[in-house]
Amino acid sequence: EYEGRVIIPSFNAKGQLTYFIARSYTDDWMKYKNPKASKDIIFNDLNIDWDDDIIIVEGAFDAIGSSNCIPILGSSLRETHKLFQKICRNKTEVYLALDQDAKSKEFFISKKLKEYGVSCKSIQVAPYNDVSEMPNEVFLERKLNAEFITDLDYLKYKLDF
Repeated sequence: EYEGRVIIPSFNAKGQLTYFIARSYTDDWMKYKNPKASKDIIFNDLNIDWDDDIIIVEGAFDAIGSSNCIPILGSSLRETHKLFQKICRNKTEVYLALDQDAKSKEFFISKKLKEYGVSCKSIQVAPYNDVSEMPNEVFLERKLNAEFITDLDYLKYKLDF
């Protein structure tokens, strides 16, 4: 059923398989063929150091090669999600590195996390389409230079559109 696909598993904090990504590496019309299971997980929670800052990206391939990087399997992160709640419990500093087309969602996530006392910084992805296209040294430099997301940033973003 998953022939011709790269499988990326996700394990919870206890080491149990909770989800997996199955992405085609052929010309299959269906790029992803994922399980019919809830995506309300903390992708590879087993590998996350909650005492250090975390990086939030959209997809599993964006997270490969970066430590403490969590894909949200889309571009939304709501207060009801397990990841959101664990971030708030741990007061973990967050770096958001969402694709350019999800910039408004990045501001929403940041605003909600700030309501719970969590600080967020933005890693600029443009002109790359997503983090997986970015060379590692560029990504690390952008993380080092990331700035806190403010309400003024959101206002500037809205005015540019």
